[in-house]
Amino acid sequence: MDTTASTLTRGRGVVRSDAVQRLLAFAALILIIVFFSLASPNFLQFGNIVGILLATSVVGVLAIGVTFVIITGGIDLSIGTVMTLSAVMTGTIVTKAGLPLPLGILGGILIGGLCGLANGILIARFKLPPFIATLGMLNVARGLALVIASLTPIYFNDTPELNEAAMGSLIG
Repeated sequence: MDTTASTLTRGRGVVRSDAVQRLLAFAALILIIVFFSLASPNFLQFGNIVGILLATSVVGVLAIGVTFVIITGGIDLSIGTVMTLSAVMTGTIVTKAGLPLPLGILGGILIGGLCGLANGILIARFKLPPFIATLGMLNVARGLALVIASLTPIYFNDTPELNEAAMGSLIG
């Protein structure tokens, strides 16, 4: 009887603990919004909300992608550096090769896809642990990005359409 009661208590504790954690995270978000709204009258302005969303959009897209990896029990350490390599390739294709912006974007997406394919093959086919495979890809992508960019920044002075696409809005 005591073991059944302790099992039920532990089971309820886990559910309650998880529910409490979610509630506390949501309450903390609400508290932060209320605090900053009171601290500055500009916090809840449309322009500021759009700025926050723009600043977090890249991280949000990466988080959505890595969520699926985490759900399956894996981990991807290379996601940030693969994004950097893709951006470097896009910039290089558009600025140095002088190709149109859509081809540069396609090149960046293809590079990111190839890195993902390489990770997938290493993990699924060769049975490498995801931690090791993606740690290796992290270093490969970082090295390639540095070599391709020649350790220098890529300026987009001659490609105003890239600046408009990166800094503008799709909805006007």
